Amino acid sequence: MHAKQEIPLDWIRGRVHGYFYDPVTNERCDEFEINNVTTFAAADVLARLMGGDTRYAPAHMGFIYGETGTPDADLEQRPSSRLVTWASLATELSSSGVGGNVLISPLSAGPGYGVDGSAVNYSGNKIQLTAHSGTRLEYGYPTSAPYADELEDDDWFWQALLLTRLVDGSTITYIPFARVSLEVADVFPQKPANFELALFWDISFF
Repeated sequence: MHAKQEIPLDWIRGRVHGYFYDPVTNERCDEFEINNVTTFAAADVLARLMGGDTRYAPAHMGFIYGETGTPDADLEQRPSSRLVTWASLATELSSSGVGGNVLISPLSAGPGYGVDGSAVNYSGNKIQLTAHSGTRLEYGYPTSAPYADELEDDDWFWQALLLTRLVDGSTITYIPFARVSLEVADVFPQKPANFELALFWDISFF
């Protein structure tokens, strides 16, 4: 008889560093760092990648935003559940009192690699992915009620997503790999005029 081996659930971790910046002057403000939540779908994505299907690489970020700094409680302000799908997010953002949307941006630089944890055990177990709200590819949902209009100055950023984006003809499918709340000290960041939100998303494997 073999003893049962407990497998740790924290083998993958994510942390997001973000700030607003002016693309003209390169001025920065409102820096923050927050831990993310990795979805169950992330395991599906990694299995596809291990099998050689590079289409599943998370190469986009979604910036979840709205017109209020106090979205209704129907929006999960501090996401803790790994049960996140594009359909469940659509319900959250279209709920009464929320009216949010997702701005989709491609990664703005090649991935960076590093070591997170003991250098004795790892030689490159961390990947950093970067994107910003200025490289606007598309919106995840219609830019009309019950969703938010296109992102403008003074809108509020609520959360962000690390996304796999699959294209099959005219059909686009999004798979949320990870999700993070941008709330710091009970306050969501508001977009200053002429500034964009930059995110540096670290994913580490242990």
